[in-house]
This record gives sequence, structure tokens and C-alpha cells, in this order.
Amino acid sequence: MSPTLKQLQHFIVLAEELHFGRAAQRLNISQPPLSNSLKQLEQQLGFQLMERSRRSVRLTEAGAIYAVQARRVLEELETARNMAWQAAHGGLGTISVGFVPSMLFRRLPDTLRRFEQQCPGIALHLFEQNTNAQLEGVLQHRIDVGFIHAVSVPPELEVYELEIERMVCCVPTHHRLARKSRISLEELVGERVILFSRQFAEHYFDRMEALLNSHGIALCDDFHVQHWLTVVALVANGLGVSLVPQSLAQGGFSGVAYVELADATAQYPVSMVWNKRSTNPAVENFVAFVRGRGSAAQ
Repeated sequence: MSPTLKQLQHFIVLAEELHFGRAAQRLNISQPPLSNSLKQLEQQLGFQLMERSRRSVRLTEAGAIYAVQARRVLEELETARNMAWQAAHGGLGTISVGFVPSMLFRRLPDTLRRFEQQCPGIALHLFEQNTNAQLEGVLQHRIDVGFIHAVSVPPELEVYELEIERMVCCVPTHHRLARKSRISLEELVGERVILFSRQFAEHYFDRMEALLNSHGIALCDDFHVQHWLTVVALVANGLGVSLVPQSLAQGGFSGVAYVELADATAQYPVSMVWNKRSTNPAVENFVAFVRGRGSAAQ
């Protein structure tokens, strides 16, 4: 028969006190049950742990070694209990986070860093993906949370709108519109307007194309790029102009200027999504953290 947890606890207190009266008082029991517990433990182990006389109690050599190891066992059990409790309540584990590239300019990195500081037991795994890939990933539980351009989401997902972001016009610094503080979309007629390819963000592309077409502006289809950084680089080199999220203006890119748009519809929502049926307890903590920070993830 293996020693019980209670027997180990009794023995450790006895080993620390080396006095049955004080040990019994610490354990909130009487001395006879404590003596019986030690006796049963010694019988199960097959060797003596303590030498007792009327005047003193001391550990045998075997008892001293056993006390050290038993204390480690109890500490490991307590650690295991604490870790399991934290995991069950979302304090430990892993969260897979998807994000569209433009989220890097909406203070998402700052939000992730602060979350890691507050919840050091939760590891964040990051995946750069377009909106469609994230929706599929969250549905299939391949990722836990997604930061997407707002679209109609499946009913299985929860959605939280982070922001409705304004679009601005990005032009080369030497462009005729660069020194203006505000322009109308009609002023872009005849310009080469660059946007990333539709295959990388269908909903976003379609919204921007419809907005531009409604003002008589056609998108340039000569360039097939994937990321905002590429779009801005092309603009900086004088190859065209673009409509970009206002947050991109905080990126510190040289060679471009950002001009406010007068059109009130030149905006786009950004949202966070997660699966209603997620079994990852850490997701609830993460979602609550982002929602509690308001626009900090934007």
C-alpha cells in the first residue's frame, strides 16, 4: 500500500517540529492520531523514520532522506494543482491569434505585449492571414481568435467590432495633392490607383473598388501585390496613389504623404472574431482583455 497524502503531510510537519505536541497543534489534531499515522507510514515503508524517547524526537538517517523527498512530492503536487487550476480558468495554455497585416499598425502588437505581461502563463502563437483564411481557421478551431476586416461572419462565430477606420489617400510626397489637407475622391480621376490583389482580401477589395467606381475611378490592374507595405512602397516610388487605412500613416514611411478624404463612406470596420464553441478557457480571458482595453487593439 502506498503512503497517503495525509500521512506525508503529518510526517513533514513532525520532521519540521520534532515534537508531537507542537506538530499536532499545527495539524489541528490530537497526538494519538498523529502517532498512529506515523506508525502506519513506517509499517508501509518497512523502515523507521523517527526515533522517539520521553525527552526527544529525532529523524533517523532514512527519515531525513525521506523527509526531503516527501516535501518535494508535496510541493510538486501543489504546483500541479495550481497549474491545473490556472489552466481550467484560462490562466495557462496557448492561444492561436490570426491577424490581417494592417493590424500591425492598429496597436495590436502593444495589446499582445500587454496581455503577455498580465498573463505570463499563456503563450500566443501568431498567424498572418487574410480575413477569409481566418474565418475558416476559427470555424475549424485551427486558430482561436482572428483580427479581420469586418465582413458577414458565420453564425458559429462571435464578433466584436474594434473600430470603424477612416481611409486616407496615400500619394508620393512630390504629388500635386500631397500638400492638401483634404480632398474629394473625384480629384483622383485619371490617377493610377493601386490596391493589393483581390485574392488576398476579397471583401476589402470589393468595397474599395465599389467606392472608387462610384466616383468614376478605375483601379489599376497592372500590379499584383499582397501587402500594404508593398502598396506604400510603390506609391513612394511614384508608381501611383492608393487608399489606405488611416492607421498606416503612423508607420513612419518616407516618400509618401497622407491626405484626408472628404467622402464619409471612405471607411472600413475592423473586428475580432472567435468561436462560440471554443473549448480553450484562455480565449475568454484574451477576449475580455481586448474588449476591456477598448480601442487599444486598433
